[in-house]
Amino acid sequence: MSMIETRHLRLVRAIAEEGGPTRAAARLHLTQSAVSHQLAELEDRLGVVLFARVRRQLKLTPAGERLVEAARSMLSDLSRLERDLVRAGARERVVVRVSVETFTAYHWLPRVLTALRKDHPHIDVRIVLAATREPVAALLRGDIELALASSPVRDRALAVEPLFDDEWTVIVAPTHPLATRPYVSATELGREKLFTHDAPRSDVDRMRELIAAERAAMPETESVPLTDALVELVKEGLGVGLVSRWAVGPALERGEVVARRFTRSGLHERWAAIYRRDAASRLPLAQLAELLRARPPIAPGRRARRTKR
Repeated sequence: MSMIETRHLRLVRAIAEEGGPTRAAARLHLTQSAVSHQLAELEDRLGVVLFARVRRQLKLTPAGERLVEAARSMLSDLSRLERDLVRAGARERVVVRVSVETFTAYHWLPRVLTALRKDHPHIDVRIVLAATREPVAALLRGDIELALASSPVRDRALAVEPLFDDEWTVIVAPTHPLATRPYVSATELGREKLFTHDAPRSDVDRMRELIAAERAAMPETESVPLTDALVELVKEGLGVGLVSRWAVGPALERGEVVARRFTRSGLHERWAAIYRRDAASRLPLAQLAELLRARPPIAPGRRARRTKR
């Protein structure tokens, strides 16, 4: 196996251009510890030091300068090669890999894909569940072409198309006592068994702030990776769920569960379609985003606020 992988090239380029691992982590949508670990792994593989710490700053060593220069050239060549190969096979079927942050909710996909194929009959869409936890990082690695996410995006290489506003809601069985409440307080949530997904850190931090504001206890939580499975557990009265409203829209429409706002003020979020700018010239990603904006997967009973592009 090659000692230097594409992810390493992006890593050293980001650290050099951002001036350190903290900003590089934000750009790559990784944790700072993950950046430091990958850098240490690369230096160990190569047997050289790429960055030296000088007065609390990381400076490129001669070996590091050589690698960063090569990384910029090779990554540019790789993007150019990808474009050329795609153009050469333009008449072949093209696959667009997509993933949704946090949720495995794709009830919106059939109608969007049907509309897309009217203009692009050669397009196929493939769901990549492995990218659900960190779809933005997967975009930067080239593992997917389109992500639906609510996490903030800072990398200039990515295009962000706002789609709709939503909120995190508490879902309960229709017979649950909380189903009669206009909203669920942090104190009330703390008394329940809570089923959750691996939510973005920004949403987790906001939830903790709301709980701390009421001086409430953290609920007993259990992570359920599949949205449909989470709904089934809640429907049977085995606990409650904390989810984005749109993600459980079909279950709400069928009356299987009831959604209630979390705290009086709510926990709002804005969803966006995100893709790499260098892929937009060869794939109809902007059109996909526009179709999603025109057909937002919002649950009945809540109107999406149209967002400006």
